[in-house]
Amino acid sequence: METAVVVAPAKINTRLEVLGKRADGYHELDTFLVAIDLADEIRVDLADHGDVRLSLEGPQVSSDIPCDDRNLAVRAARAVLQVARVLGKAGPRTGLDLVLTKRIPSQSGLGGASSDAAGAWLGAAHLLEVAFSVAERDELLAALGSDTVFFAAAGATGAARCTGRGGHVEQRPAPSGWSIALVTPRVVCPTAQVYGAFTSLLRGARAVSTVPRTDGFSIPAHAARSLLANDLEPAALAAVPGLHAWRESLDALGMQHFCLSGSGSSFFGLYPDDAAAAIDLERIEALARARRLDVRFAGVVHPAGHGVRLRPYV
Repeated sequence: METAVVVAPAKINTRLEVLGKRADGYHELDTFLVAIDLADEIRVDLADHGDVRLSLEGPQVSSDIPCDDRNLAVRAARAVLQVARVLGKAGPRTGLDLVLTKRIPSQSGLGGASSDAAGAWLGAAHLLEVAFSVAERDELLAALGSDTVFFAAAGATGAARCTGRGGHVEQRPAPSGWSIALVTPRVVCPTAQVYGAFTSLLRGARAVSTVPRTDGFSIPAHAARSLLANDLEPAALAAVPGLHAWRESLDALGMQHFCLSGSGSSFFGLYPDDAAAAIDLERIEALARARRLDVRFAGVVHPAGHGVRLRPYV
């Protein structure tokens, strides 16, 4: 076997609470995540150059996505390659070529970089025949990013409650019957900048989460709207002024139920069917054009029902 292909889905946060800063400098999170069927794809090929090399293609390739060790997918594949060499499953000239097809917008709150990292880990481990325990997998992925563990640990359903830095993952059944109207403005939200704004706005850390024990995944979309919340939205609006026009536009259309995903910049709303979601998306795009607001992505998506997963390579 010389090639593996992995589907790496995006995610939305249906609820996100930030409970203050931890002693290690990260933030304590309590969040519900749902993987969606907007997905990147990672092809991993064996090579004989002794390195990990990445190339990009696809509609969401942008200049802020690096191809070197700054890219989490490269770092994940390199970590697996190092383990394979220690185990004698790879030699000094064994290398990996990654081809990443980008369909998830970058710096959009949709977890693309984290999912790509989990996907590169899965593809490299499969190709090099390296078996990881759950603890080993989670340790490797947690070192790369807060959401990265979710995409592997919730692989069977693509839905979970995540706590700590985000790496403590309680897998849940995926929602069914949800249509999700998703819009990503042509505005980027650097995560560090948004968390910096959150810290400056915080008036004392909360010790206890107020996230309901119910995840809302088993109830209809209209009912689940009342559970949507994101502590980072005020911080994102403060840190990235370009988001204000989008929040105001959604509110002007009566879409206060739309919620920011993660640290932004994507907004999403829950609907009972594709037709209703598509109608509101058309209204959003029409108002965006009238107000000269640019869109990177707009579409109706659905719960994926899985995290990162291998797909047959033909």
